Amino acid sequence: MKRSCNHTVTAFIGLLQRVTEEAAVDQSSTQTALVTGAAQGVGEAIARRLFREGFRRIALVDRNRDRLEEAAQRLSEGGCEALPIVADLADVNACTSCVEQAARAFGGLDVVCNAAGCTDRGGVADTSPEVFQRLFDINVRAPFFIMQSAHRDMKARGGGVIINVSSMLAYGGPPYLVAYSASKAALSTLTRASANELKWDRVRIFAINLGWTVTPTEHLVQTRIHGLPETWAEDLAPKQPMGRLLLPEDPAGVCAFLVSEDARMMTGAVIDLDQFVAGTMEGNPGAKV
Repeated sequence: MKRSCNHTVTAFIGLLQRVTEEAAVDQSSTQTALVTGAAQGVGEAIARRLFREGFRRIALVDRNRDRLEEAAQRLSEGGCEALPIVADLADVNACTSCVEQAARAFGGLDVVCNAAGCTDRGGVADTSPEVFQRLFDINVRAPFFIMQSAHRDMKARGGGVIINVSSMLAYGGPPYLVAYSASKAALSTLTRASANELKWDRVRIFAINLGWTVTPTEHLVQTRIHGLPETWAEDLAPKQPMGRLLLPEDPAGVCAFLVSEDARMMTGAVIDLDQFVAGTMEGNPGAKV
């Protein structure tokens, strides 16, 4: 009897593995995605990586029309059906309409990546109500209503994956990024709470806490606002444990894993993508000893 039970369990596991592998192959060229902040930087890198992973229909959302169309053209030249959607996500109506537009065009959405963000500076003493509102509109409200709209479509399709790009500063940031840090902490909590609510609909939700990442926007901030030289990223590289700062391709790689079958038993994870460990001090550039 014991041998018979073991044989049955082994056969069942083998069948499940074959079905899962076949489903992954069958879906690889038909899955659809929407990526916000996709005109450049992390958002564009995520879109490119999803295309490499087999996604052939990807909606790119950004407020910068020229850069967005250029990014869409680069994907299209490789054979992707790239749909550029110009939208200012500070407008809550734009958040829902971009999802609806992509779902109509593609017949539904399998993956949504909220990579758009606002990094306006401000601490307790000098953050204006307008800056505070803008940070929370783009970093918290926009992902929430994009998730809400995407969930309706994903539930009807039997599931999906949503990834929110957050920040290591969700644990706490420097004095000039207090409001920004608060918005990212809210996004991380929103991710976990939403994943818990939507798990029975098989909508898996994650967040990636980004460490210091070199992007076109970050370069402008460091050179124009903080007065660092054009070579700031290269200058800081030797001081990093892994020998460089993060690049947009790093979070894109994490996204590729999270949308894959290898991550199908995960949801609600907030992943620290950083070479410094939150809560520690030795060697951490954000800590003062």
